Amino acid sequence: MLSNLVMLRTGTGWFRQGNALGLLVLFWGMSMASAEAETPLLESEVLPILTKHCMGCHGGLNQEGGLDLRTVPAMLTGGESGTAIVAGDAAKSELWQRIATDEMPAGEERQKLSSAEKAVIRDWIDAGLPTVSQQQQNVDPLLPPDRKHAPQEVAQAIDQHIGNFLSKAKLPRAAVTGDAEFLRRLYLNLHGRIPTAEQAQAFLDSQDADKRSRLIDELLAKPEFGEQMGRTWRDWVCPPELPSDQNSGRQPHAQVRDLGKWFAGKFHENVTWDQITREILTGHGEIKNNRQLIFFGLSGIDGRATADGSARAVASLFMGVQLQCARCHDDPYRDWAQRDHWALAAFFGRSQGDFGKIEIGKGPSPKPGEIRIPNSAFKNVGDNVPIAFLLDADSKVKTDGDLREAFVDWLTDQQNPFFARAMVNRMWFYLFARGIVNPIDDMRALNPPSHPGLLQLLEGEFRASGYDVKHLVRCICNSQTYQQTSRVQGGVDGPARSARTTAFGRMPLRLMTADMLRDSLMLAYGAEEFDIRTGPKDNTTGESAAVGDAYLEFQRKFSVNEEDATDFTHGISQMLTLINHPRFLEQTKAFEERLKQRQEASVEANVEWLYLSTLSRRPTVEETADAMEYLSGDAEETPDYIGVLWMLVNRSEFLLIR
Repeated sequence: MLSNLVMLRTGTGWFRQGNALGLLVLFWGMSMASAEAETPLLESEVLPILTKHCMGCHGGLNQEGGLDLRTVPAMLTGGESGTAIVAGDAAKSELWQRIATDEMPAGEERQKLSSAEKAVIRDWIDAGLPTVSQQQQNVDPLLPPDRKHAPQEVAQAIDQHIGNFLSKAKLPRAAVTGDAEFLRRLYLNLHGRIPTAEQAQAFLDSQDADKRSRLIDELLAKPEFGEQMGRTWRDWVCPPELPSDQNSGRQPHAQVRDLGKWFAGKFHENVTWDQITREILTGHGEIKNNRQLIFFGLSGIDGRATADGSARAVASLFMGVQLQCARCHDDPYRDWAQRDHWALAAFFGRSQGDFGKIEIGKGPSPKPGEIRIPNSAFKNVGDNVPIAFLLDADSKVKTDGDLREAFVDWLTDQQNPFFARAMVNRMWFYLFARGIVNPIDDMRALNPPSHPGLLQLLEGEFRASGYDVKHLVRCICNSQTYQQTSRVQGGVDGPARSARTTAFGRMPLRLMTADMLRDSLMLAYGAEEFDIRTGPKDNTTGESAAVGDAYLEFQRKFSVNEEDATDFTHGISQMLTLINHPRFLEQTKAFEERLKQRQEASVEANVEWLYLSTLSRRPTVEETADAMEYLSGDAEETPDYIGVLWMLVNRSEFLLIR
């Protein structure tokens, strides 16, 4: 097994070396070709089988019996009945026992594993659960990583990687989606809102063969792309609950919104990701003039920057690794030592600040180049840990000046194994609701990528482009994989549908974020605000007072699961708000403006406009007939168009990203 490996940088690149397994790793790397022929590997042989037969019930949203088979650590943890796998001994592994006797997959209607597939699972367990290391060099990314490629060329390579995996798993690829579904998905992903009726009509009526790629370019060029990426990264940076100032109890809502605006400007201007990272991690001064510096207060304690809080946040967001457990002790599951955590924290040990400003040259470090483990860490309290790069302790670090500069130089280096990989995996997660490595901030040998060649392809392309975020998004969105439909043909059961989604053979159904829903409603209603607060708006005391401001109240009501956009978190409270709140039954400026400009428009044309402005498609013949029947009545009365709009925004089709 490769579970205890650590990383060492040499003159020729990044390799993995470890304690007693170091020699094994070197031998494994030299003889990979022959080893692959003899021993099944998780990514190439085992995961396709598990995806086809098992992931529908033991992965993604469904984890029957508490058993998750998506990663080796989850298999080793097991479920309600105990450990699922005993590494090196299939006979003692409950998973193998149930597969061998055809107890799994459960149910007579489920296709059982073939003898050949069973042999792969058995041999893999007996071999000790071997995986393909994230840094292995023999996986073919299909495109050379030393130069930037045209987006369509990268898109085709993406499709080939996914197609090869699906073919091996004998899972059919979903059809390419129709124009309306693609249009709405792209607008929501890149602009965080639905298109206008006019935008939808123009795209649907266009006969241009390349209209999809042209729309991708058009949306990436507009400020709304930056705004949506800004809000997304703002939410990724922020903890679940904003910290409070100890003196006043206030939370930094304004500063957090400013952080989103700062990100928005950078993404719109297409500032490269390494430069954005540098501006966040090396800045200092007053936060009102350097809005990105709220990052340190948000990742600290009680709104104050801490060295270990900064280290954990940097590791998660910019490196794709989890260091939180190593704060207090060696992490037995992820092979991070406590000294790894504090050696990284030492880079931020001479910085301090809060929601107002960040200063350098001060802090808990006894001296530049080391940090003392505090009392709250429980183990090794008081030890001084020398500064070191994560898994690269042999590299020398200059301890004069701002240590964060040295860290960012190392982090954004083209040979760094974390930086590019973490970003491309996170952006893939944003577009597909699942990372190639999942969870997205738990990259390690025993949590390998589901599609290692695909990850290497995107990682190499991102590096070669100079960390160009728009280029990365453009490549992915032009792929057939991104443009697959989320719709499932009749006769496909839940487990099979889940398996295809996990393998990226179908787009998942996702729930709009609160920001997406709010902006889409504002657009559909032609409103500058969408206030769903209750109680007098000018009353700030008492039980009848409106809660917070309009934006925050909407966020509280319609917040979603950031870690799983496919999780339908809305319940009775959200549904009752959509159905009963008077705001949804008020007249709309958007439709009133249309009536002024198009007084001659027929009722049928107005119904079509309402569909285009909400669902980004034209109504079917049946839907048109239903709407016309609803609107029919006394000829002297104004048709109840607001009722049609209310019906449309209350459909699941409006709430979901297909």
